[in-house]
Amino acid sequence: MPQEQLRALQSERLREAVERAYKAGGFFYRRMRDHGVSPSDVASVDDLRALPTFRKEDLRANEAEHPPIGDYRVVGLAGSVRMATSSGTTGRPTVTIWTEHDLTIDYDIAARRYWREGVRPGHVIANAHPGYLNGGQAQLAGAAERMGCLPVSIGPPEDDALVERALRTIENIPIDHWHTMPAGAARIREVAERIGWPGRLPEVEAVTPMRQYSAISAGLECMGTLGGSCSPQDYRGAHVAEDYAVVEAVDDVTGEPVPDGERGKFLCTSLGRDNPMLRFDLNEVVRLDRSPCPCGETHVRAFWEGRMQDVVTVQGKWIMPIDVWFEMGEAQEFVVVRTADAQDALEVRVEDPADGLVERLRARTGVPVEVTPVPVGSLPRAAYKANRVVDERT
Repeated sequence: MPQEQLRALQSERLREAVERAYKAGGFFYRRMRDHGVSPSDVASVDDLRALPTFRKEDLRANEAEHPPIGDYRVVGLAGSVRMATSSGTTGRPTVTIWTEHDLTIDYDIAARRYWREGVRPGHVIANAHPGYLNGGQAQLAGAAERMGCLPVSIGPPEDDALVERALRTIENIPIDHWHTMPAGAARIREVAERIGWPGRLPEVEAVTPMRQYSAISAGLECMGTLGGSCSPQDYRGAHVAEDYAVVEAVDDVTGEPVPDGERGKFLCTSLGRDNPMLRFDLNEVVRLDRSPCPCGETHVRAFWEGRMQDVVTVQGKWIMPIDVWFEMGEAQEFVVVRTADAQDALEVRVEDPADGLVERLRARTGVPVEVTPVPVGSLPRAAYKANRVVDERT
């Protein structure tokens, strides 16, 4: 879709979302009222910044004040077909609900991502996301089913014994694709190679920085699958489904948009949904690229850099774990150490570091680097989302 037409569609859907949220009389109405904003103030995407932002902790507080699920949705439990919770990696899990319409949107956007990755009807897709009340496994399986694929859910690889048991169970199933987080993919590959498992493993790219830039999410409560890459191997970023979302990268202090290519705080507004989310501050870091993409897609590309809580400030520069990850070998474990709010040098602990690592990290980050070797196997293995920053501030 040409950019002008896409922007007009976004503006139309934004007006609908703001009106819908305002008339519901709950969380978003109160926030707009308290900021002196009404739907008439948001005529197009250009007016988006008139709306206040909110964060996950605001949703937690709202759920506590208005149990059981808060009042930040237009459609509640009676109109929903699925309920789940967030992963809880950054605090108490929040409750997410989907109407049939919103679930269909999520599946369609996921299908765009999977199609770009080579998934076709009839393929078998294995995933290692959490299940039960967490929504990741069900969302992945549902999207696969929607595409006419067979999902195989083995659950998160929480320890080596669970991984081996799962792999033995699916040993003779012809897996076409794996969909899992990099930390989970690394553990699956590690165990499979140790036991000589003959099946198809998660690709090497699944445990490299390439995976982080190949897809983007705005959280299950907003947009579980926000976009995917047309060419992960070229680090082109993930094309955002801009017909269903507006993404922003803003300065952490001023709230103003940062130039394309620069790191900023990640804000997302969902469009066309029964339960819209208006300027959700994910407390994460993103870069945007609006330049023409060689693939021909016109939607903006986003590069997810990590969580704000993982920013380590060294000599005034934001350093993220992915900056270190780019210089690591396949499945090599490392952590970045935060010793102060503002450090003079970047400290990294690495299992079996390669020669020349310090020089490569200095060249990439532009700051002094100290590398501490640690024994192989001494750093914790994550089952879902890796924690790459150790906070040792005193």
